[in-house]
Amino acid sequence: MSVRVRAMVSVAVSASVALVACGPEKPKEYTGAEPSQASATAAAKFAPLVRLHEKESLMPMDASRFIERSVLRFDHDGMCRDEAPVADPVDPRRLSPRAAEPYRHADVERGKPSSTPVSCPGHAEKERATTEVGAGFYLDPPNEVREGEGPGAPVYWEHHKHKTDPARTAYVYWFFYPYNKLVAGNRHEGDWERVAVQLRDGKPQAVTFAKHGGDPCRTKWSELNPRDGHPTVYSALGSHGSYSTEGFHRVSHTFDRTSDEGAEWRTWDNVRPVDREPWWGYAGWWGAQQHVNGFNGPMGPYPNRQLPGIFTDEPCGDADKPPADPPAEQPAPNAPKTKEGAIQRYEEFLHAVGREDIDTVCEVAGPAAKQAEDQGFGPCESTFVITFRMIPPEKKKALQTATVDPGGVTETAPDKFEIPAEAVRASVTFSESEIGSSTMGYMKDKWYVVD
Repeated sequence: MSVRVRAMVSVAVSASVALVACGPEKPKEYTGAEPSQASATAAAKFAPLVRLHEKESLMPMDASRFIERSVLRFDHDGMCRDEAPVADPVDPRRLSPRAAEPYRHADVERGKPSSTPVSCPGHAEKERATTEVGAGFYLDPPNEVREGEGPGAPVYWEHHKHKTDPARTAYVYWFFYPYNKLVAGNRHEGDWERVAVQLRDGKPQAVTFAKHGGDPCRTKWSELNPRDGHPTVYSALGSHGSYSTEGFHRVSHTFDRTSDEGAEWRTWDNVRPVDREPWWGYAGWWGAQQHVNGFNGPMGPYPNRQLPGIFTDEPCGDADKPPADPPAEQPAPNAPKTKEGAIQRYEEFLHAVGREDIDTVCEVAGPAAKQAEDQGFGPCESTFVITFRMIPPEKKKALQTATVDPGGVTETAPDKFEIPAEAVRASVTFSESEIGSSTMGYMKDKWYVVD
């Protein structure tokens, strides 16, 4: 399993980055809010029912209370952070251009001496405002706000018009969570998520999902189990990404997980026009800036912000639907301690890879996956999601019925058998670089991939 779990995982991580970064980009249509065209009644009528994961501990929160509990700071391009805050406590109203005395702060001036730290330039005379996009302001909350407030938190909406088709409009719904925790490489303060209900002549047609690690996509209204006019949206555990179904959802080199067993967030009970919020106009970051991708607090809604793909016609497709694969194979509780038993168990593993059955894959490959994780790779559940993406559909289908030629299996120890790639029999040929050689070891009355 050394090739399969360690080398293969390493290749998979590199390849997944390349898949995200490369390839032709489709042109995106950007639209901005049109508050004068909005209807508060319609915004409440179409507001989604959000299903939170039953294990969710990072709940949504009122953005104003998040601000009030935070410190407002200024970041000089990540090099010279001021020790003293711009404001503590923070008044949400003074983040807005409507304030009589909005918060302002002087930027740095290169070549001008500074007191501390010595390597930093001093402050310039020109001041910047919190309404300037990326000026340097960020909200720095205490750790205790991360748990949020619960499904009674408000949802913020704005109205968009299609650029060329006057019959098409949309309501964008913004969800705010004080903390995002997807995996070790994606944790940050402040988490703004959004969906959009697409309308034609005032009637709902679809919901647009702003994808993590991908372009927006849409799901037809009829497929979202609308309840009294409210579409069902699933919020992923920790990351709060929005999806149209429960289950696993691929996100770059890892995955999101949604569930229909958690709390219901009836957003229409507390839906607010975002342009009426006291902080409306704030264009800074909602969370500290670590200047490391995946660790920076995001920007939220602000005036004139242009959002991509609100009116997309790109379907979310099968990637966001529970797999319609046959049920996972159920191995015998005590696999026979024989060569045949080892082969049977490895075939079970190959079939699970073909079905993208992550639970079975990680159960059979548990010992080898743990070795890979100890060597610095991610957990099995995320690394094998990468592997699934690398295998072409025709080869995944072939793996679902693959067998192992006993003549190609070698006993390397009393309780160990090595199974090379050339011993795998399938409708297509697999190379050593694709599935590698695996060692099956007998442990606790079962065979496992141990190397």
